[in-house]
Amino acid sequence: MPVCFSPALGYQPPMKASSTGRFSFKHCWLAALAICVVIGGAMPVWNWAVNPYQIFETNQGIAEPYTSPATNERYLKVRHLLGAISANREKPAIDCLLVGSSVMGLLDPRLFKTYFPDSQCYNLAFLAGRPGEILATLQALIAHGLPIRRVVYGLEPFAFSDPVSEGPANRLHPIVTGESRWKFYLDYLFEPSLGDGIGTLFDALNRTVSVRYHVDEDGRYELVRYDKAIRTDEAQYVQQTFEQGKGPKAVSPWINTRFGEFESIVAFLNSQQIDAHYYLNPLHPSIAAIYGDSGLQYFKTKIYSIAGEKYIPDCASLLKQNANYRFYDYKHFRTSESQSVLDCALGMRSRQVRLHVDK
Repeated sequence: MPVCFSPALGYQPPMKASSTGRFSFKHCWLAALAICVVIGGAMPVWNWAVNPYQIFETNQGIAEPYTSPATNERYLKVRHLLGAISANREKPAIDCLLVGSSVMGLLDPRLFKTYFPDSQCYNLAFLAGRPGEILATLQALIAHGLPIRRVVYGLEPFAFSDPVSEGPANRLHPIVTGESRWKFYLDYLFEPSLGDGIGTLFDALNRTVSVRYHVDEDGRYELVRYDKAIRTDEAQYVQQTFEQGKGPKAVSPWINTRFGEFESIVAFLNSQQIDAHYYLNPLHPSIAAIYGDSGLQYFKTKIYSIAGEKYIPDCASLLKQNANYRFYDYKHFRTSESQSVLDCALGMRSRQVRLHVDK
């Protein structure tokens, strides 16, 4: 066994390796335990105070309600509709839903009064919404008493090809998944949300709003930052967004399961005798180009064959002229084009209504 000697201290008895190991392990274990306690306690406080996903009470978070970029609209919109059912048990006011991806999410439901004057529509579209989760949400809402009479579904090819990353910002409501509500909320309390929380905190401290969700009104969302930039200097906005060589990425392979999910939606709405309207949303020419004529024809053929005898207006080329001034980015047309798009998608319905009224 080694002997220790120091000129200042003289002979030192040898240290036992086992006791040193116990000493080090004990302190390391206690330090690790303390860190875990601090992190475990701080995480739910952070999620409750910053509330990046807007899951907890809206007056609880730091940001203006429903303006966090990470807002979970899938949960919040269903929660709102469930509240509408509870408030009007005999006859909930909302009987018409707009569904689809974020392209549909920008549409103002008030515009649909022109085509469906007897309906009250709500925008239930989801960012990167997929047919399977749309179907599951519709089934759950109907099962919980929402008397849906009409559904309008705008379709785009990228909703059937682009992969989607799962995350806390797009987790479905517990009534849709069958998950325990306690588990749902506990998961959000302990969600590692530092990145999303910092983004929310940064916007709140700088009093900036990038996006605003009208969850408790009509369900649509606004691209506040884009609209402001367009009003300030539209030419500069267009140049920065479209004319700096930042074209769209190469097209992803078709996800065939989503065509199957869309087929299930069509079958379900037919079985429920719901007045369903499908149409193809406008595409920016750059998006159309990466799919190519053959790719777009494949997509349209699949959609038409699934819908059967249902007439599906094709509005894909509607905004191709001067497109950079008619789109926010390569996927989303500006809200200023909404009326033109709906005239293409539902115009025949509108003309039929007017003719009936005239008679």
